[in-house]
Amino acid sequence: DWMGHLILIMLPVILISFFFFIIRQDIAGTEAEAFLPDIAVFLSIGFALTFQIYSTANSYEVLDQDFLTPMRNRLLASPAMPVKLVFSILLSGSVVSFLQTLVVLLFTSLAYGATYGSLPLVLLILLISVVFHHLLAAAILMWTRSPKKAGAVITLYAIVAPMLLGLYFSMPALRIFELFEKYLLPVSLANTAIKGVIEKSHATVLIGVLPLLALSIALLLLIGPLTRKVVAS
Repeated sequence: DWMGHLILIMLPVILISFFFFIIRQDIAGTEAEAFLPDIAVFLSIGFALTFQIYSTANSYEVLDQDFLTPMRNRLLASPAMPVKLVFSILLSGSVVSFLQTLVVLLFTSLAYGATYGSLPLVLLILLISVVFHHLLAAAILMWTRSPKKAGAVITLYAIVAPMLLGLYFSMPALRIFELFEKYLLPVSLANTAIKGVIEKSHATVLIGVLPLLALSIALLLLIGPLTRKVVAS
């Protein structure tokens, strides 16, 4: 679905441009203008992470067709192991999602002068985030066995997560919101790790990356049993 892929590239670019324009107009002629490249980084990372969540629809829709419709009888008759089929779908979906993320970062770098410190490390963190979210979407689909329920859960997460990151507006200055912004959501962990890269804080990078890696490994181990349950049902 090339139209869907195009939307997932163009929509974050449009939203970043809109928010950047509003902020630039608001701080025009003030000392805060010096921070516009930093604002571009904040917007690009926030929207890149947000649309990674939406991009998982490409994977769980294919998984739904292959494993939760009559088509699965033909797939299961093939010599390929079902778990391998799941991972091949997740791999292709993750690659496409990561390429979409690259376009968003390239756009903000060229258009607004955003710089990301150690770009290879930032890209690695974004790749881990992509893989995690595709694994999460697959696990939710296999667990609920309903694309509507899985879609509802993922969409709710995609709506709430950027709000708690403070992407659209500042959250109240309460400890619980600070924890959500930094640690209590997978996107928060990725965002925290990237901030650590930009600020050259190795401790902050590890605080964000290690839990995200642990969650990814846990989901990776969970996909196999969930797939076998679906196949056996």
